Amino acid sequence: MKIRFIVMTALLGVSATASSQVLSPDGYGKIQFGQRLDQVERKLGQRATPRPLDPSCPIVRFKRYPQVSFMVENGVIVRADARTVVRNSAGITARMSAKEALRHVPGLRSELHKYDEQGQVLVLPKGENKALIVEASKGKLTTMRAGIKPAVDYVEGCG
Repeated sequence: MKIRFIVMTALLGVSATASSQVLSPDGYGKIQFGQRLDQVERKLGQRATPRPLDPSCPIVRFKRYPQVSFMVENGVIVRADARTVVRNSAGITARMSAKEALRHVPGLRSELHKYDEQGQVLVLPKGENKALIVEASKGKLTTMRAGIKPAVDYVEGCG
């Protein structure tokens, strides 16, 4: 009985950690946009990789958050990118089409994609300087990102 309790507690702990990994205009998991990279590393108890940072396009990852990469500008985390649709503050899911996402989320707006003629960029602004962005191609949601402007608006990833 004691082992079952320990296993259940461990599983609940994993579930709570997974559920806290939400992409929002403010951050992802325990990482808040605008925090210094060294502060985040101390908070998480792990170093970002790769080391040393590429000064032309500093993108880092943390083992704790394998689905997301983070952009660093002047030592500050300014953006998170996911190669798929991840759990997010808007409630957008991978099963939704671009049209469904636009109907589901008040304030979400559609813009033309810079490179994909059949693409859209769905933008959910938060104030004037933060946003959650979902890219779509042929109506299908493909990638997500969130962060502080202007970094969150960079189509190529680095400005």
